[in-house]
Amino acid sequence: MLDYFKYTVSAVILLAAAYGIWIGDQYVWLGLGVLVGVLGFDAFLPPDHSERDQRYPWLYDAIISFNLALGFGLVFLYAHLVGSDHFTTTSSAVGAFLSMMFVQFVVTAPALHELFHRENLLLRTYGRFGLVLIFDPWREITHVVTHHMRVGTPDDPDYARRGDTVYGHLLRTFKGQIVESYHLERAMWTKRGRRWYDPRNGWVQRAATLVVFVAALLAVGGPKGAAMVVAVCLAGPRLFLEVFNYTQHYGLVTGTPGRFEKRHTWNHLTPFVRLLALEITNHTGHHEDSYKPFYGLVPDPTGPKQPQFLLCVMLAFVPPLWFMMIKPLLKDWDERYANQQEREIARAENARAGWHDLNDDDAIVPGGAYAAAR
Repeated sequence: MLDYFKYTVSAVILLAAAYGIWIGDQYVWLGLGVLVGVLGFDAFLPPDHSERDQRYPWLYDAIISFNLALGFGLVFLYAHLVGSDHFTTTSSAVGAFLSMMFVQFVVTAPALHELFHRENLLLRTYGRFGLVLIFDPWREITHVVTHHMRVGTPDDPDYARRGDTVYGHLLRTFKGQIVESYHLERAMWTKRGRRWYDPRNGWVQRAATLVVFVAALLAVGGPKGAAMVVAVCLAGPRLFLEVFNYTQHYGLVTGTPGRFEKRHTWNHLTPFVRLLALEITNHTGHHEDSYKPFYGLVPDPTGPKQPQFLLCVMLAFVPPLWFMMIKPLLKDWDERYANQQEREIARAENARAGWHDLNDDDAIVPGGAYAAAR
């Protein structure tokens, strides 16, 4: 039964954050402190390649559903405390905000992502409503349709090409997702002969969930509490979700667009990262079958790997350090994992980025399609 209850570590961190902001003063840092402590300890652990016990799948679903419910509870508690002027010093206000940012990203974002991928209608609906916790109920549209179909190509708004910094990526991905989700939704209502405002349209229903969420926040925390929760959602899980995407597929290319292979994503397989992320860093299995529940994903011990996840996120915000880390890994990927067509694309991408040191010479091999296409 230990496999099942391992995933309650997220709830423990979230409850620590809730207790900290409830007590106030210096205790507001408790949630962030526990989270950093767990991830720091995880950095010294060897990779975990174990598979999970799958005899009682309902227990896994109950645990992550509870975790997402706790995420909702935490934001409403925070809204109430802010609206009640609970945080009386600048230090406590900043500490509470930062704890909320990081805990909400680590605990709730994986849960809602897991659930909106499910085939079960009830769980999928719950996950879709959970998207209000990243203040972007339309995020599922581009993720499920575009990202999973076009991973490893410039047509995927979530994809970061070689030479891209996280800051440039954030600007492009936010714009790309908005444009892509609009075109996908417009295609659906046009195909069905509906007006754009028809309540049966998916985007209208998603907008309605956001309105309900904000109205509930206003009722609990007033304008100040609601505004701070929205800021937490945008600066925390929404922003860091894109940083996650930046690291997970960075610079990998595909010669078979629309057909995922194990080499087309990075993996992070340390024990606590796997637990906190609900196996999403066990990324190969998720892209092979996006409907497979997290507990059914099988780690790929031979696939492309990056250093521990927390380290990658930290390095991403300092581009020279990120490039120093990722370039040798990409060179290794080009040599050991890529097929011949992908090596040609990679060479063109290296030249495009000005990374001539990753190529044997400065020549761009014909057929390096990405450089020509974009």
